Parts: sequence; C-alpha cells; structure tokens
Amino acid sequence: MFIQQSDLFRDVEHDLIKAFMEISEKVDVATGHILFREGDPATHFYVMLKGNIKLSFKEGTYVAYLVSRPGEVFGWSSLLDREVYSATAEALTETRLVKMPGDRVKTVLEKHPESAMRFYRRLCKTLGDRLLKSYEAITSVSHAMTAESHGTGQILSMGAPH
Repeated sequence: MFIQQSDLFRDVEHDLIKAFMEISEKVDVATGHILFREGDPATHFYVMLKGNIKLSFKEGTYVAYLVSRPGEVFGWSSLLDREVYSATAEALTETRLVKMPGDRVKTVLEKHPESAMRFYRRLCKTLGDRLLKSYEAITSVSHAMTAESHGTGQILSMGAPH
C-alpha cells in the first residue's frame, strides 16, 4: 500500500486506507513540471513516492522546502480549508507521487473521526517540524550576514549596509 509510506497514514484503519487508495492516483511528473503555483486554487494533496519537489514562493525567489523522502506530503492547503496554495511546487527530478483530491480526503476523514484526529495531529507535527527547519535556516542566514572572517580582518556582509 503505497500511501502507507507516509507517517500520516501509519496505524490508520484498514478501511480508511482502502478509501484513500480508491480516491488516489499515481502520477509521474517530468523534471521542471510545475504541479501548482503559489496562489492557484488548492485542490489536491500529494504524497511523495520518489523524486524531488521544490516548494518555493515569491515566483521561485525563496525556496521554502525540498520534498525528497518517500512518504513526505505537500499540498496540505487543500486539507485545511485554504482556498489557494501557499507555495509553488516544481519537480527537480523525474518524480512519482500519489495525488488525492483534497475535498475527497476531507470527506473520507469525516467518516472516521478517530483516525482523522491522528491524521491531523501528525499533519500538525509535520508542519511544525518544517517551521522549525525554516527558523533554523533563517537563523543560519542571519548569522552569515555579518560573520567575521577570523585571521583576515574582513567582515562578510550579505545584507544591506548598516
């Protein structure tokens, strides 16, 4: 069962897994393919099977996250009543995904409230972990913006002059 590669679906009832599989399709995308753009209607939820997807915002100016491990999920906006995607999803390599309509995922979950609670709790953990990684990346960049180069007397400044 390919969607069980994701932690979100671990320990979920067999009937629920079956329902998810019935609404799922495997999708192969080519390198450079855009699955959705920031601001597009949030209609689908995805589970990575293999490949690499770059999530970026502000027309690709900022990379928010790289989806690269089997079982990782993205397109969560479609599950949280957000009308539009918050990022652009682009395949960096040949990629295979599981694609599910967000509205149908929510309908399936509504019929299984206990499993839905576990699912959404795990989704919150996933999003929280990504947020912490973003904080770490921001912190490391801000430290690099004014880091002394010991031994040469130079100061590296990547930001605007102070």
